[in-house]
Amino acid sequence: MCYHVSNHKDKNIIKKVFKAKFDQEDDFKVSYHVNGFDKPLLPFISNEDAASIQLFRWRLVPSTVSDESSFLANTLNARAEDLLQKSSYKAYWQNRGLVICSGFFEPHKAAGIKQSQAYYIKPKHEEFFRLGAIWAKWKDQYTCSIITLEASPFMAEIHNEGKRMPLMLSNDAAQQWLQKDLSQEDMKKLMSASVADEQVESYRVMDGIMNARKNTNIPEAIKPLENALGQISLF
Repeated sequence: MCYHVSNHKDKNIIKKVFKAKFDQEDDFKVSYHVNGFDKPLLPFISNEDAASIQLFRWRLVPSTVSDESSFLANTLNARAEDLLQKSSYKAYWQNRGLVICSGFFEPHKAAGIKQSQAYYIKPKHEEFFRLGAIWAKWKDQYTCSIITLEASPFMAEIHNEGKRMPLMLSNDAAQQWLQKDLSQEDMKKLMSASVADEQVESYRVMDGIMNARKNTNIPEAIKPLENALGQISLF
């Protein structure tokens, strides 16, 4: 699963890296930790307008829904295995896009410890992740869902209970993902070619990062938490 992300880079860096104009850039807020259940606005590039960065609300709401309060599905993430079958998603497989984030957080269950530990995952050689997503326009809002896959060996060590991870696309794969005429078969191939483990890094961060009652949108949220041996990561 991927319910928590960061976007701690300035909007001008985002524009420079993606070589795109930034619509609604005054509404973009630098964030160290964003909780998906707050339905935040995320920087997004859609295949409808691949030359622009827009702000899409996190939590896909099908256009057929009349009242969001009656729509009870958790659509922050869309499982790749369900994308073409589940009613919430199957009408939107052609609506593809990229969620831009500087990193994301996953829980890790350590033996003998009740509370899950939090790990921060970020690109090793890039400024940002390009997370594969789908989108839907609901009333006057664009909404989105991040696609998740079965975890790679590295990510399964971190997210060792759910064993899921977001679809992380390389720059070349991301450009293909945005093609309007992409077939279902080509889309499936791209979903099976997430960024290799060697291209990401991870370390443990502050406890309680996923506690909705705490203010965790602070710089310390993405700083390594060193253990007693001075080690940053178990992996």
